[in-house]
Amino acid sequence: PATLSGAGLFMIPFWMAGGLVAKQAVVDPFLSSTITIGQYGWTVETKYGKLGKLKTTDGPTEGVTGARAEIVAYVNNVPQCELRLFGKGGSTTTIPIGANLEMPELEYLADRINQHLEKVRSMPDLLPPLP
Repeated sequence: PATLSGAGLFMIPFWMAGGLVAKQAVVDPFLSSTITIGQYGWTVETKYGKLGKLKTTDGPTEGVTGARAEIVAYVNNVPQCELRLFGKGGSTTTIPIGANLEMPELEYLADRINQHLEKVRSMPDLLPPLP
């Protein structure tokens, strides 16, 4: 077909870019995320509207070293930021919280997460050691 000709193949990157713009306009505003950090584990749940969970990411709290807001790209000279959890050994988990938030707001969230991690680490271990 004509759509697979040289001109059609040339258009593929533009269709992909258009799809990303449409996703940002239609899907992203309805995403919500919740992060829970307890003494022994953490969870990030992402939901789309009232449809329920789309994705759940979790792990042990002892493996988390901190959170930080980072600029990951620039689109039309506008920074695109995201919140990341950092783990031991340099591992990172991108948290889909605040896709539409600006850097100062994400930095505030990262500070609150780091403060909470300090409190959790100072709690006495309530589980007895395994035999």
